[in-house]
Amino acid sequence: MRLFPRLGQGFGAPRSAAAGYALPLALAGSLVLLLTSLSTLGTTLHGRRLLASERSERIEADALASAAQQVTAALQGPFHCLLPVGLDRWQLGALPLLCPPGLDPTPLKTLAQWRAQVRLVDWQPSPTGGELRLQSVGGTRQQRYALTLDPVWRLREVV
Repeated sequence: MRLFPRLGQGFGAPRSAAAGYALPLALAGSLVLLLTSLSTLGTTLHGRRLLASERSERIEADALASAAQQVTAALQGPFHCLLPVGLDRWQLGALPLLCPPGLDPTPLKTLAQWRAQVRLVDWQPSPTGGELRLQSVGGTRQQRYALTLDPVWRLREVV
């Protein structure tokens, strides 16, 4: 009695022509799983890129709003004499007579924020306040803010 078959003899019944379907089926199944995981990975990476982009936009918008508040606070304080004057006249030699001697408006023109610098692009005074236009340095985003003085100082974003 033999425990092992001879070379060329198989265990059990002879093989039919349709018996070799398991390997192609397994390969097709694994290919479907691979494509599904790659699609999921691509979707996840795209979502993360969108979230990062939105986050950087929010940070830039927050820096512009903070700079607008900083300019408003400065105009309430030592730079109060610059309220009725447009930005083009904010030069050391061309400041109004109301301004104290040696007042330098340069720090208001470029403001350092947390991760970025913000540049004051324009200030247009009006009888009720004025309008600021700010731009992040190195960026393309600009934002306008309206400043009203009566009855209280109020800063709002102009859309």
